[in-house]
Amino acid sequence: MRRHWRLEGSLSDIRYTSGALGTYDAGLMTATAVVIRPEDQAVLVLPSGLPRVEAAQKLWFHQVGVVLRAFREQLGIEAYVLQCLGAEPNYLMTCVGDVPAEARWVQDFDHPLVDAAREHLALPPDAPLTPAWTRPDWYAGALAWIDRHVERTGVPAQVRSWGLSNVLRVPTTTGDVYFKALAHRSTVVLDRADAAPLLFAHEPQLLDRLSTERPGQVVRPIAVDQDRVWMLLPDLGMPLAQQAGAGLWIDTLRSHARLQRSFTDSPGDLLAMSCFDRGLGRLAGELERVLGSNELTTQLTGEERDRLSSREPELREAVAELASIGVPETLLHGDLHPGNVGVRDERTFAFDWTDAAVSHPFLDLVTFVEEGNLLSGSQALKDAYLGVWQDFAPLPALRHGLDLAARVGSLYQAVTYLHLVDNLAGPSRDSMANGGVGWLRNLVG
Repeated sequence: MRRHWRLEGSLSDIRYTSGALGTYDAGLMTATAVVIRPEDQAVLVLPSGLPRVEAAQKLWFHQVGVVLRAFREQLGIEAYVLQCLGAEPNYLMTCVGDVPAEARWVQDFDHPLVDAAREHLALPPDAPLTPAWTRPDWYAGALAWIDRHVERTGVPAQVRSWGLSNVLRVPTTTGDVYFKALAHRSTVVLDRADAAPLLFAHEPQLLDRLSTERPGQVVRPIAVDQDRVWMLLPDLGMPLAQQAGAGLWIDTLRSHARLQRSFTDSPGDLLAMSCFDRGLGRLAGELERVLGSNELTTQLTGEERDRLSSREPELREAVAELASIGVPETLLHGDLHPGNVGVRDERTFAFDWTDAAVSHPFLDLVTFVEEGNLLSGSQALKDAYLGVWQDFAPLPALRHGLDLAARVGSLYQAVTYLHLVDNLAGPSRDSMANGGVGWLRNLVG
C-alpha cells in the first residue's frame, strides 16, 4: 500500500453535474459534499440539493485535493475536508471561503449524508479513532501556527486527508511549502484496551534530528511542533517515479544505503529519535499472531489461511537466515518507493518517514520494487544498493539476502498493517485492512 502525500492531478478528470444523478458514462463516479458553516454548523444547499461533482476516474478517498479543486473551480465552493462519509468518496467539509450566490445555509436538511455528518460533529473531542483535523475549529489553530513560520500569499490547498495524516499545500513568498499533521501513538485515542499500538515514528522529531545529524541527506523541516505532531516541509519537487534516467535511480538507492549504513554502529540513536525497534528477532516473535486468526486473515479464503499457516516454518527459517548474513540492523524507512522520493535540482530526498524503524535495511527494497516499473526492480539498481554493504558480506551472499528480504518483507509489512487497522476507523481502516491482506497474499503465493 502506498501512503505518500505528493499529489499530482488534473481537473480534466473532474466534471460538475448540477442536476439529478441521471445516467453517466461508464467508469464515472460522483462525490457529494455536506459543507458546513463553522460558526453554527449550518449546511450548504444548492438549488439542486447537496453540492456534487462528477469524476472521470476512480479516486482513492483520501485524494481530496482533486475533488476540492472541482468544488472550487466548478462550483465556487472553498472548503476543506473533515471526514469521508461512507465507502464512496462523499465528504463532510467545512467552508473556508466563497460559496455560490444561489446557495443557502440551512439548519435542517433531510439526507442520509447530513445525518452521518451530524453524528460525526456531535462526537466529543476525545472520541476514539477521531483525528483532531476532522473538527471544524482545528484549521484556525493550524493556519495560525503556519503563519508564525512562513509568509503566506494565499489560502492553503488541502492535498490529502484521512485517518493517518492531513496535508496542506501552502503558497508562500518563497514558493510552496507543505504542512503535515500526523497520527501518532501520542495523539490517537484507541477504542479498546487490547488494541495494537501504532508503529509510527514521530516524523517531525525524527526529521528534525536526522537532518541535523546527517545534513544534506534528509530533508530539513522548516518548522515542527512536537506536541501536536505537525511540521512544515519544503516542496521536494517531482517524484522519482516520473524520472526516466537510470543514473538518478541508482544515486537514490546508493545514497539511501549510505544513510542506513551510517547508523549501523549507533542504532540506539535512532531509538532516541522515536524509531521503533522492529528487528528480525521481534519479527519472528510476531509470526504466530500475524499468521493466526486476526483482522487480516479473516478476510482470506479458507484455502489461503491453510496455506499461510503452512508457511510458518519456512518464514522462520528465512528470518533466521537473513539475520545470519551479517548485515547489521539499522535505519529502515519502512515505506520507501519511487513515489516517496522527491527530485529537485538533480537531488533526491525520501519523504514520508512515518514507518521509520530499526530493522534489517534490505527490507526497504521490498516496497521500492514496483510491479510494472522495470527501473525499480532492475538488477543494476539492486547491485548498486548492495555494493554499499560489501564490507559485511560478498555480493552473492548479499543478493541471496535480498531474495530472503522479499519474503521477510511481506511479513514485516503485514505486521505494520495489522497494527494500523487497530488505530483507524471507517474508510481509512478498510483501506489499510485491504493493504494488509495484500501483503499476506504475497506470502501465500
